[in-house]
Amino acid sequence: MNLTRLIFRSWYYFRIGYGTYVAFPLGFASTMIIIYALAVVGVPVIHNIFPHLYEFGIVGILIIVPISIYAGLYHIKRTGAYSAEASVLTESNPYVYRAIPGKEREVFLPLMMLTAKALAKMMEQQHSMTLEEQREFRTVLDKAKSLLEGASIGLPKDKLKD
Repeated sequence: MNLTRLIFRSWYYFRIGYGTYVAFPLGFASTMIIIYALAVVGVPVIHNIFPHLYEFGIVGILIIVPISIYAGLYHIKRTGAYSAEASVLTESNPYVYRAIPGKEREVFLPLMMLTAKALAKMMEQQHSMTLEEQREFRTVLDKAKSLLEGASIGLPKDKLKD
């Protein structure tokens, strides 16, 4: 593995690990502590309801978790933000334009090619394939062969010339 790839992979793992397992819990805990210290302790009526931080934390979690789940669901199902994010990630994913290493490259793509070749052979024996269909078939089969060899097929939208 070359150094540049190792650095980028490490950076990605760091962001995921830090953001999910370090910053998120610390941020949540510090927010709860700050809200408790500034908004609850200073107001006697609220402080009587929540005399301890852990009680405030439990109620806060019981309120925040369903709200956050609903907000996430709304974000994914009802806004264009998630589909835009998925579109950008799909366009930048190198495996959208290449055969995925492993079972796709080693089993599925070769099996599809063998099946297509056998079908084409049967159609040729029955003389039911036109010259245009034969050219299309050869073009697609050549692209599949290129994918097996590790080449990229197609271009992301940002690389296409208008």
